Amino acid sequence: MSKKRINILTTVNSVNVSRNGDIITIRDVVHAVDGIVLNKRLYTGKELAKSVGSLEAKPAPAGHPKDRKGRHISASNGEALGSSWIGAWCVNSRYEGGRALCDINVNAAQAIALPAGKEVVSRLDAAIAGTNTDPIGVSSGLMLEEVEASGESLGKAYTSVATNMQFDHLAILLTETPAGTPAEGIGMFVNAQGEEEEVETVSVNTDPVDRRGEGLLKTLLRKLLGNGSELSFDQIDSGLRALLPEGSWPREVYAREFVWVDRDDRLFKQGYAISADGSLAFVGEAVEVTRKVAYVPITNHKDDPVKEHILAALNAAGISTAGLDDTKLLSAYNSLVQKPTEEKLVAANSRIAELETAKTAVENAERDVMATKLATNSSLTAEDFKAMGLARLKELNAKAAPIVIGNAGGKPGDEFAGYDLNAQ
Repeated sequence: MSKKRINILTTVNSVNVSRNGDIITIRDVVHAVDGIVLNKRLYTGKELAKSVGSLEAKPAPAGHPKDRKGRHISASNGEALGSSWIGAWCVNSRYEGGRALCDINVNAAQAIALPAGKEVVSRLDAAIAGTNTDPIGVSSGLMLEEVEASGESLGKAYTSVATNMQFDHLAILLTETPAGTPAEGIGMFVNAQGEEEEVETVSVNTDPVDRRGEGLLKTLLRKLLGNGSELSFDQIDSGLRALLPEGSWPREVYAREFVWVDRDDRLFKQGYAISADGSLAFVGEAVEVTRKVAYVPITNHKDDPVKEHILAALNAAGISTAGLDDTKLLSAYNSLVQKPTEEKLVAANSRIAELETAKTAVENAERDVMATKLATNSSLTAEDFKAMGLARLKELNAKAAPIVIGNAGGKPGDEFAGYDLNAQ
């Protein structure tokens, strides 16, 4: 059984790039998905799970390695190591959730020794800094054996099944343009025996096209990456339905995810991807969700009783409402309602001021009388006593000696005045 060389193109989100010292890591690189049909060839989960271990610790060169004649060569070839390897390799190669994944580690200190490696490091640093968030292209190079078989998977017909896959490398693509169709990806590959073979390139689109603006009631006809494949909404719905557990069905389909119901009426949200040839596959794990409906109040009712009451009150008060919006109408109404209260408050404050003035006048009169009285038998004047205040004057008055009437000049009176000692 002959082997074929395949390059599978995918992309990774720039947010999956991180750096720790000189090691830059690209996480969760999806390079194949279960049940996808590429160029009429079926890739099954069973074969992917069996093959992902062959990618562990394999090189991750800058682009697919080629020899001096422009022919593809193995990444472990000495010429490839000298021209394309940038100190990057695959780790944590695994199969989970219907996807073949791995991480890529890049030794930046080693990568910058080559122009291509320096460009890769610059692009990855830009992704980390957020200055360039475009998806990063990657492409797995592998050998496989085809077994003739016919059928349909995810709404796409196939004529063979990929088996016994052996991964050679996972290239980081910055300047290479992913092929839109298998024909555009055809090239020459030199095998280990030095023989030339065809190399086929296929592309997996893991970021589906946004179809929300096209409407769900109309047939959706859209060409994917220029390969001539067309999908209707019914085909998308049927493809997703085929991937669900028995008794489950799609409820709402969106651009990159859909909500489905299981046999127990539980709701789940699941991401999905559409390949270049129109095949569908799940992306990530399903998350149980709940449906929430929100109702927004209508603010433009013609018959608004509250607004009518406000207008009537303002008109009755002679306040013009022409040109006033709802906010200004409410402000004018609040001012009108508060006006009587403000007038009562002014009247009360005025009455309090009158009472305080009257009280002060009575106290001042009492103070003046007491000050004059105390000054009669003192060297202090009445003004001096007034300055002491009424309370102090009352204290002094209580302690003062009685005043003898008729004592002129402020001197003590003579108790024996007018008394004749010789009188009989």
